[in-house]
Amino acid sequence: MSDSDRNNNNNENRNSMSASSAPDLHINIKGVPFHLHKEMLAKRSSQVSLLLERNEMDELRLILRDLEVDPETFELVARFCYGLEVKFTSDNIVSVLCIAYYLGMNEEQSSNNLLGKASEFLEQRVFPCWNETVNALRSGDKSLDKLADVGLVDLFFDSLIEKASYDPRLLGEMTRNREEESDDYRPNPRRRLFVKDWKSEDLITVPLRLYEPLMIRAIKSRSIPVEYIVLSVCKYAKKWVFDAEESQLGQRREVVEAVERLLPHPRGLISCEFLFEALKHSIWLEASSECRKGFEIRITKQLDMARPTDLKILSQGYREKAESFEDISLVKTVVTSFYSYYANEDSEDVSHFKKVAKLLEEFLFLAASETSLKLEAFVELAEITEASSQGILRYSDGIYKAIDAFLESHRYLTESEKMEVCKVLECKKLSQEVCEQAAINQRLPIRIVVKVLVASQHQIRDTVAKEIKVIEEKVDEDDEEGEIEVSSDEDEIENMSNKLLGLEIENHECVVHRWKKTKKQKKKSNKLSVWRQVKRKFGCLTSSSSSVDACTCDVNTKKKKKKIHHHYK
Repeated sequence: MSDSDRNNNNNENRNSMSASSAPDLHINIKGVPFHLHKEMLAKRSSQVSLLLERNEMDELRLILRDLEVDPETFELVARFCYGLEVKFTSDNIVSVLCIAYYLGMNEEQSSNNLLGKASEFLEQRVFPCWNETVNALRSGDKSLDKLADVGLVDLFFDSLIEKASYDPRLLGEMTRNREEESDDYRPNPRRRLFVKDWKSEDLITVPLRLYEPLMIRAIKSRSIPVEYIVLSVCKYAKKWVFDAEESQLGQRREVVEAVERLLPHPRGLISCEFLFEALKHSIWLEASSECRKGFEIRITKQLDMARPTDLKILSQGYREKAESFEDISLVKTVVTSFYSYYANEDSEDVSHFKKVAKLLEEFLFLAASETSLKLEAFVELAEITEASSQGILRYSDGIYKAIDAFLESHRYLTESEKMEVCKVLECKKLSQEVCEQAAINQRLPIRIVVKVLVASQHQIRDTVAKEIKVIEEKVDEDDEEGEIEVSSDEDEIENMSNKLLGLEIENHECVVHRWKKTKKQKKKSNKLSVWRQVKRKFGCLTSSSSSVDACTCDVNTKKKKKKIHHHYK
């Protein structure tokens, strides 16, 4: 409707109101003039009647100004005073109640009073419906401040909490990430609040001065699952802080501080992504120290549940909302707080530390691929990652892969700068597979490649020593049992010789004889190490003719010796 049409309708309504006689009360409501009869208003309003008796009608203008009445709402009140039809809606009902209350338009003044009819509409048409209740609360927020002393705000809160208790999905649909959590919430069968295609009015549209006390009351009621309250609060922060206009600094600061007060502290109830985003904004918006500390503590408790992309949030720029890595100071602060928190706990469980160490390795690799990450920042982040893996992770393969990715995305680095990048790489903690890759990696400095080769040789030596030790322990166990199976011992000796020294067993019979002789001698003298046995050339043993176990298969005699047959299998 155009302004001219609206003015014509208003004029018609006012003419109908003043048809009996000339109006004697002229009021201007926000630029819109109203010409009324004092007696008509006084008949319905005790306040107007009192002002008329005192001849203080000018005070009416001040009352209306204090109530911040808009022309549309005042016209409804005037129409009611003239006995015309009045249409209440959830958009105007709170404002009408406010005017009717302060002008004394109650049953004491008239049996057919505006306050009673508006209250009836609120009770029968607004409160039973979630959408109408939320819309009325949002539309009449300014008027509700003036009605706080009559308990109208409490009625709104109680109505909304009751509905959300029956069906928490009114606060928002939960996002299920796990199969075991995929079951839908089933509302109380006594209350069917919406049909399949019905969309609920979102509570996050309510102003903060009403939303915060409503959520506080919902938390205290304990009738709504805390997960749905968290969902609503996080959505509120996203709308009024994360996605809001940058110019609204003061409002955004108030919201982020209120959000921190509303969120619970138990571990795992809030996503790490949201907490990182909230911490970042609380710092940029210069929120209170309690607010920043609150988000930091929540992150500290569940850092092991984060993903590399979550950590990336803390290092991104703000004004440009870029995807680049600009600063890792926040990442360092969060990691330091995590280790400080769990270091004070008397627990032998190191699973948290392992997850965070792997998280930092993955984040280091993610950051290394970005050309915007500076050398100094990468080295500092790599040092944090390396420190977190000390005594926790067996290998440093993740750090190597991140270094390789950084060298790939920063090809302009000099040899000395490459060495600076690689200074945190502990070659001794690289797996054999990664050592093989690093040995032929042309992006690595020559000195690092040499260190990798040396470390690889040490790993081979240690592997061989461990295998020898295992075999020795096996031999000792067989000696204690007093049973040596020839076929098994022969196979072990053959495997050792082939694997470690590449020697071939030339005479299986001599090997068996020697093995039996060694078994008997162990009881009288010190045991020969397996390493010495393998190191010697396997062949025939010579001894005095009196030795029963001496082998003479290599003695050159013209007389044909009778072969000794041993059953190996």
